[in-house]
Amino acid sequence: MQTAQQTMVSIPFPSVWGIHAAIAGRPIVWGLLNINSITDNRIVGTVNFRGTPIPINGYWDENTNQIRFDSPFAAFSGNLTIFDDPLIRIRHFVLGSVKSSMKTQ
Repeated sequence: MQTAQQTMVSIPFPSVWGIHAAIAGRPIVWGLLNINSITDNRIVGTVNFRGTPIPINGYWDENTNQIRFDSPFAAFSGNLTIFDDPLIRIRHFVLGSVKSSMKTQ
């Protein structure tokens, strides 16, 4: 049986990532992160939780694979992991360890 292999590659763009986040320790945020471009470690894209894409701006740290981005409603941070599963020949894009905080108006 073959096991998944972690691969060191730069973050691809454009790309779509699944988001599973917790606010105050409760897993309540599910959505999609679309990374449209990365220039000088600045990320531009959208986040989509309920069918409407919301513009985001953020930062990517290549050394730690850490991403941070803000939407009009919340701030997010987490680690991006890319790994290959040779058994099914699929590359997975995982946004894990997501922390989020709601913005106050």
